[in-house]
This record gives sequence, C-alpha cells and structure tokens, in this order.
Amino acid sequence: MPEEKSSFKDYFLRRKDADKTGYYATPAIRKAYYIGAYSKAVINSSFYSRVSRENTTFKNWLSNQIINYRNLERIFEIAFRYEQKLKLNIRNQSEVRKLAHETPVDKAAGMSSAKISFAFVAGFDDYGKYSKEEQKKSVEKETKE
Repeated sequence: MPEEKSSFKDYFLRRKDADKTGYYATPAIRKAYYIGAYSKAVINSSFYSRVSRENTTFKNWLSNQIINYRNLERIFEIAFRYEQKLKLNIRNQSEVRKLAHETPVDKAAGMSSAKISFAFVAGFDDYGKYSKEEQKKSVEKETKE
C-alpha cells in the first residue's frame, strides 16, 4: 500500500487550530502565509534546479521587497516565473502555489503591513520546517527498506 504524502495544508491547519485568536481565519492572512510558503519552496528548489544549479536570483530579489498586502501578488508572480523558468520540482506538484492562488482575495482595508509580513514570514518559516520534516521521513523510510 503506497504511503500517503504529507500535505502542507495539514501543516497549516495544525497551526490554525492551535491559534486561539482566530488570526489565521482571515483570507488575507492565509494568502500571505501561503505566498510566504511558496516563496520558501521556490528558494529551496532553485538551489537544486536542473536549469541553473545553486540559483539564488529569486532569493536575492525577495530580500529587497517590502512585504505588504499590495505586494503579495507581485511576489507570487515572480516566484511563479522562477518556478517555470528554472523548471522547479516543488513538493506535491506545487501544492503551496495552488494553496496561494486558491485562497480567496480579501479586502485588506485596516490590515496592517506588520500582520501581513508576520503571516508571510510564518508561512516561509513553516515551509522550511515542513520540508525538513519531510526529508527526515524520507531518509527514515529509505533506511527501513
């Protein structure tokens, strides 16, 4: 019986369920979270790109960006451009990209840039942890076989 792949959405839902404030219930916050995760996925995958090994162009570009709601679509666009250009292989058929663009667009009126930035960085960091956990599971599975 094939082993079921771990989903980043499940990882997010655990975070959301642990949150007692309802912070992650807002679509704008979820969108920032998922775009942060997608950005991390593109950075991780870019380093191992078949087209350009150890590519850090997107990482460098992102480090010069302001993280706010208005800029999220631009960040997503550039991440997607690099995913295509570098022919990246992102875990689970680019699940994080799909989560980012499937999250409904929300009005961000009254939403502080700090909250958006916090959610973006949380997603970025969580995807890093998620990737490490998945790699560890993969190594453990290979060791057992």
